[in-house]
Amino acid sequence: MPATQRCYDALTMTIGREARGATALAWTFLVALYLGLAIGDLACGGDPAARLAEARRLREAGHPAEAAAILGDLARRAPGDFTLHYELALALRATGRAQEALDEVGAAIEADPRSHDARSLRGELLDALGREEEALSQFRQVAQADPSRPGIHRAMGLIHLKAGRSQQAQNQFEKELALQPGDAVSLTEIGLLFLAHDEYDEAARRLESAVAADPHSARAKANLADLRIRQQRYEEGIALQQEALAETPDDVTLLMKHADALSKYGHPERSEQVLRDALARGLEDARLYLQLGKQARERMQYDDVIADFRRATELDPQDAEGFLYLGKALLYQNRKAEALEAFRAASRLSPSDPYAIYYTATILSEQGGLDEAEKLLRRSLSLDPLNPKAHYALGQLLLRTGRRAEAESQFAMHGEILKRLREAKRTGVESAE
Repeated sequence: MPATQRCYDALTMTIGREARGATALAWTFLVALYLGLAIGDLACGGDPAARLAEARRLREAGHPAEAAAILGDLARRAPGDFTLHYELALALRATGRAQEALDEVGAAIEADPRSHDARSLRGELLDALGREEEALSQFRQVAQADPSRPGIHRAMGLIHLKAGRSQQAQNQFEKELALQPGDAVSLTEIGLLFLAHDEYDEAARRLESAVAADPHSARAKANLADLRIRQQRYEEGIALQQEALAETPDDVTLLMKHADALSKYGHPERSEQVLRDALARGLEDARLYLQLGKQARERMQYDDVIADFRRATELDPQDAEGFLYLGKALLYQNRKAEALEAFRAASRLSPSDPYAIYYTATILSEQGGLDEAEKLLRRSLSLDPLNPKAHYALGQLLLRTGRRAEAESQFAMHGEILKRLREAKRTGVESAE
């Protein structure tokens, strides 16, 4: 209950108490006094400065909706007041009402066109609403008026980065670092730009500086971990991933990377445990079950494989990959009717995936559905002409239907592709040596 309402309730009780035995004239006076206070909002914390301070306190304490209610009332009573519109914009942004916040910050700018704070906030809100170029225009105005303002060049760099303008982004991040050498965000993003070009030394220098500047930056640590793994410093990378997960334990993408690194670099038991622990604390995500299913497949524990992949499809019934993996596992156990259903689901969800189509065709061919199987195999090959298994399966089907010459052509393609693959593999080994 708002403080003003509590105060009014207290006044009501006081008036009621004082009115006992009072004359009619005194009663009339007390009622008039109460109504004047309630309507005019002149008591009980009704001072605008006090209410503004209360709204700020509420916002900073994590109650932006209550703050916005107070500020909205104040702004209606004093339209054109810069501070009220600006504070209301901050509160609305904190509640996720970006468009309303944008309207309020616009009113603040009308009240004070010279405010860099308001223009910066407008830029942030435009960016949040996906209007990046308009946001960039606002930030440029602030940067021109106050080039040493902290954070403004970083904000511009992030917009350039989203638009794929790497060089412009790097230029802005460098400007930010000239003002704030310890800006962890700018250091991290420049590090990633170097990493994208395989410039590991420069990337390491920036990412290490980012971690030093902000030891709680999960993004900096996670990307430095990626770099360490590329540098074959696996244990360092794994340790950094653990530190990043301590900051953001529900980051499923990072969890998957960590589990994958543990599995690849000598800690398969820990990998499974990391995933199981995440599920145990309620982080139900299809990707975790997919990873567990793949690990169970490595151990040839096919009952677990099927259970994990099936759970993944239940959690994300729009993910074709889960159905494809489930179909393969069922096929391995010769549960062809269930496998066919899974492959059809995968193909429906991802019509351009040649492998779901291929597996569907092979089961149909075994069941005698030769016409549909042939159509599907030809479609699969149109999407991936270099799949030797599809050529071989089509050759067998053509042979069964009496088209020997066509079948021989498919078998020849199968043999030629396998030969190329063997040669490529041998060349790769020789190059590595």
